[in-house]
Amino acid sequence: MKEPKVKRGRSQWTAAVSTVVGITLVLVMLGFLCLVLLNAKRVADYFKENVQVQVFMKDDASEAEIIALKKDLDAREFTREARYVTREDATATMEKELGEEFVDFLGYYPIPASIEIYMQAAFASTDSLTAIEEELMKNPMVREVVYQKMMVENMNRNVNQASLYLLVLSVLLLVIAIALINNTIRLAIYSKRFLIRSMQLVGATRSFIERPFVKQGIMYGFYSGVLAFTLIMTGVYLMRQNLPYLSTAQDLSLFAQLFGIVFILAILISWISTKLAVRRYIRLRREQFY
Repeated sequence: MKEPKVKRGRSQWTAAVSTVVGITLVLVMLGFLCLVLLNAKRVADYFKENVQVQVFMKDDASEAEIIALKKDLDAREFTREARYVTREDATATMEKELGEEFVDFLGYYPIPASIEIYMQAAFASTDSLTAIEEELMKNPMVREVVYQKMMVENMNRNVNQASLYLLVLSVLLLVIAIALINNTIRLAIYSKRFLIRSMQLVGATRSFIERPFVKQGIMYGFYSGVLAFTLIMTGVYLMRQNLPYLSTAQDLSLFAQLFGIVFILAILISWISTKLAVRRYIRLRREQFY
């Protein structure tokens, strides 16, 4: 039996357009939420990677020994960047901040040489920093390891709370989006319920009846995904033009992830919703069609 095509008169084209528009609007909402989620991780990583650990050296540590330690720290997995700060540089910075010159008065540089370590985001936690501090203190050249413990604890607590709120919001909006898209597709299939009944009467199997509708549902998802992604990118562009102080990720990897998420959601939800809707009408008895 030749596979039937779902005919499209003017009313069918109207239904198709309204279905695509409805799915697109829901996907735009989900797309912007995904953009917020993807950027939220980058923002959290940005703050974590600016956590600074200062390793103060003993007075008898030579410059060669300090540079060797810096090179060793540069190669460690927890280090994003390590900087050697001489006694002179540290003292000059302190004098600039205080607005007073005290080297001539004291007759020596009061601030010891140090190595500033900027952490990788994955290691910017209290437990990791404590372990790193204990390891560094075993070095005989190290006098003290200093970092802002309270700031790190507060930062991680706030990041975890924000992540939890975003996760709950994402799940809620995803459920709402699935329900809206499912309802939109069910209404579209409802208008073709008598076509489904006619195909049953001539002996068509369930898979044979489902096939053209599922293909059509996937195409609806594809078109909706294209439109949704276009609208999202247009919105991002307009935000950058009118609100330049807003920071949004500009690398292609983020937009590639967003593109993939929007398209997968569009096609997957449309496919499942269409399949379920068609099966529902296949199971209906004749009197239930009216």
